Amino acid sequence: MKIKNLISIILTLAMLASFSVISANPADEVDYSSADNALSDEKADMEKVLEARFLNMLNHSFAYDEELASVEDLVNCAVTALCVTGGTDDSFIEESKVVDYLYNMYGVEVENLPSVNENFPKKDGYIYIVPRGYTVYKHTIASVRLNEDGSYTVTTNVAIDSHDGDEQGTAVTLFVKNSDSQFGYNIISSDIITTAFEV
Repeated sequence: MKIKNLISIILTLAMLASFSVISANPADEVDYSSADNALSDEKADMEKVLEARFLNMLNHSFAYDEELASVEDLVNCAVTALCVTGGTDDSFIEESKVVDYLYNMYGVEVENLPSVNENFPKKDGYIYIVPRGYTVYKHTIASVRLNEDGSYTVTTNVAIDSHDGDEQGTAVTLFVKNSDSQFGYNIISSDIITTAFEV
């Protein structure tokens, strides 16, 4: 009887040992590396989408430095941007287009547009296109940093093409999330430091 119990215990221990060997076999472990790779690929894709969005906004913006603090400057920069991208043969542009652009790009709502450029011609529902030269900015991403408050600080290398010549510079731009904007973000500030001048 004791021998039977001893044999039974030995067999039970042997079976338990074989199960632990099987479960410890690395070939049976779950491979998480493919899941990790998928997550890192998804993150990289999201970063590329954000970079493309920020670049699109910067390359269509004509307001930098102190222009972002002046309603009149912002309006005139918006008019320039809309004329350059859409083209117009008229001396006026629809107010609604300027209002949409200012909100989507900068999150700015101008309450009294007719008071802007008060010494220039007026037309109800339209803004006069002030004749002036303009500078074109072409950005490339240098870095994108997510801030603690959810905003992004984007540093770009910028080629500046103006009637005075071409310059190279660095722009530092703050983007904040705005789910009501067509871009999903607004430019809050954007400062350019020029580093070189080409004739």
